[in-house]
Amino acid sequence: MNLAKLPELNDNQIKLLTLINIRWVAILGQFITISIVYFYFNFSFNIEYCYLLVLFSSFLNIFLQIRSKKTELLSNKQATFSILYDLFQLFGLLFLTGGLTNPFSILIVAPITIAAGFLNLRSSILIGFLSIVLIIILSLFYFELPGIENNYLFPKFYILGLALALCTTIIFLAIYSQRLAIESAQRSEAFNVLQQIFLREQELKSLGGLAAAAAHELGTPLNTISLVAKELKKEIGSNKKFNQDLDLLISQSKRCSDILKQISKNPYTEKEDNFFDKASFKIIVHEVVDSFKDLSKKKIIINDDEYKKDYLITKKIEIIYSLKNIIDNALKFSSDKIEIFLLSNEEQLRIKVEDDGVGFSKQILGFLGDPYINKKDLDKNKEGLGLGIFIAKVFLERLSAIINFYNLEGKGAVVDISWQKKDLINLKLI
Repeated sequence: MNLAKLPELNDNQIKLLTLINIRWVAILGQFITISIVYFYFNFSFNIEYCYLLVLFSSFLNIFLQIRSKKTELLSNKQATFSILYDLFQLFGLLFLTGGLTNPFSILIVAPITIAAGFLNLRSSILIGFLSIVLIIILSLFYFELPGIENNYLFPKFYILGLALALCTTIIFLAIYSQRLAIESAQRSEAFNVLQQIFLREQELKSLGGLAAAAAHELGTPLNTISLVAKELKKEIGSNKKFNQDLDLLISQSKRCSDILKQISKNPYTEKEDNFFDKASFKIIVHEVVDSFKDLSKKKIIINDDEYKKDYLITKKIEIIYSLKNIIDNALKFSSDKIEIFLLSNEEQLRIKVEDDGVGFSKQILGFLGDPYINKKDLDKNKEGLGLGIFIAKVFLERLSAIINFYNLEGKGAVVDISWQKKDLINLKLI
């Protein structure tokens, strides 16, 4: 998925029932306001046309409730037309009741706020542009505000200033809401990928447990088959007719036993986890590094000179996956080698992964840990940064780790991960 085009694809569908309920609230508020102003304050204005606009909205809502399913989701196009209708209906009411001098003119910013959060960029621009056009019209043409016979209370420069303020508000809210919606969609997509990875790891672990159980249960009958075949071979003696079949049976049962032994060595098996639920952090790091020996020809140096206190921690999938991801990234961007520093004392456990590459570029250094860094900010050889680092950062931070990204003074990038002892204890990792 290319999230660089996300603004065009942002289609967070809105339930029809949600828009219907919001419109009922607006209709009720409009009806009450119009009635109070006309009948209680005795202000004169075009109440018939105002009621007609409110009545039309009521009929539209009733029609939608009858003809449509309450759980129906509106497409981007349908939601756009629905919001545009509300915008023009509000414009009609404001036109009949004072234009921008009406205190309720502030409500004209509501449609763009909804659109920017739920509709795609094209629809948001359309609604924002039309909102600005309607504001300009309302600043020039409108019936006077009810209760004010003369318009001297609202000089022309004040009305134009109010129009400018509303236009500025619309632009600001549109950009702000759209940006938040895009970032929310990016993070949701990244969290979905993260969840899939975590579930896949859990499934592998469960499958490994089943494999170990099967290997254990099948071991005895296979040994029995092999033993019986050998005894039969002794009794039959030199009968070549049966000896070949018995030799084949013995060899195949041995082969099955060897296969089951390999399965039982699966790192995800429950049997192995029961014995090695906790392990030295240094051993875990060595195991992770060993998994890269056949994948990369670059050197991986482990420096444990400052590893003063050994910590036994739970072999959590999150820690192993995150370390693999960070080391893999370091190998990709290094020139010849990476160096892993293990540091610990009575209060802190720490690991630093340094590479001898060009380091993080200034454009992306401040955004590391966010999902899907914009590709235009990356050099051609740095595609791939973004989601992997985001997943690792989320996993580690959920385990109370502090993770920092920076560059060395000479060259090379550093990922620095640390835990305080009290956090490891609280997480029951030691």
